[in-house]
Amino acid sequence: MKLFSEVYGAYFRCTERILSEGEVTEKRLREIVTQSAFRDSLLFIPEKLIPDKSGNSPWGLLRRSESGSLCSILSKAPPRIITSLQKSWLKAKLNDPKFRLFLSDEDIAALSQRLKDVRPLYNREYFREFDRFTDGDDYDDPHYREVFGTVLRAVRDNELLSLELISRRGKRITKNALPLRIEYSRKNDKFRVYCLTLPKREEYLFNIGRIERAVLTGKHITTETDLEEFFNRRRCEKPVTVEVSGERNAVERFMMEFAAFEKRSELDLATGKCHASVYYDMQDETELLIMLLGFGPVLKITGPEDFLEKVRERVEKQYELFYGNE
Repeated sequence: MKLFSEVYGAYFRCTERILSEGEVTEKRLREIVTQSAFRDSLLFIPEKLIPDKSGNSPWGLLRRSESGSLCSILSKAPPRIITSLQKSWLKAKLNDPKFRLFLSDEDIAALSQRLKDVRPLYNREYFREFDRFTDGDDYDDPHYREVFGTVLRAVRDNELLSLELISRRGKRITKNALPLRIEYSRKNDKFRVYCLTLPKREEYLFNIGRIERAVLTGKHITTETDLEEFFNRRRCEKPVTVEVSGERNAVERFMMEFAAFEKRSELDLATGKCHASVYYDMQDETELLIMLLGFGPVLKITGPEDFLEKVRERVEKQYELFYGNE
């Protein structure tokens, strides 16, 4: 009998999670279904898994124990199935130095060995970034990898860091900081980390490439930090409003380019134009401005006025570079 329509579909992942726990109550089973499957799956999956009074169920994957809880019929946890396409994609990602930052040297060696006979889905040479700065971080540098790994561990464990970094003006700075989130800037090709310095609780955004030394202090911050409130304080007061025409797949390109930004958009089916409001971190204002200007005549910036003034200033400077002061 065919239980699932696709490998690692919602039903597959949900059932795998239930079986991996070994023994669950009916209440716990329903919690897992609610968290892992679709909204209406609660009406379907429990009926297929929970045995009736005679001990039978449509899928036959669970049995009742003497205590009345539900037990997996498997002696081991369900095996992880990886398709050839997934292996090919993983081999391609393994060749990306940014991806390798999130793995230990042992993990990289183990994956490389297991995927040695797999052909990558694509090569990095297939892509050329023409609208990105060329002074990005050196992701293959051992020191950079070490610092990134320390920061990543601190983010995951809510651990206070002792940081030494170089400012844009070349000044050496020492801070005790709690890293909250790591973010990648595609335009700058750099990783940066949002931090809350202690004890003053000042907010900073540091480029990881400028961190000379990162040391775990062993102090775990137990007080919860409201991340949503933290980032709302950094968010612009007024969003940038734009009008994107339907020419040259501009709307699709706009949605892809600004996928990481908080935004509200509305598509006019009659004209094919998209009207959008884009919210951003104030520190990213210049980067956002450059990204918007990169769309050329297919995108019109309509507000707010202070942002439009900065657009005019930048366009005037570009005009002077090409034509002088005429």
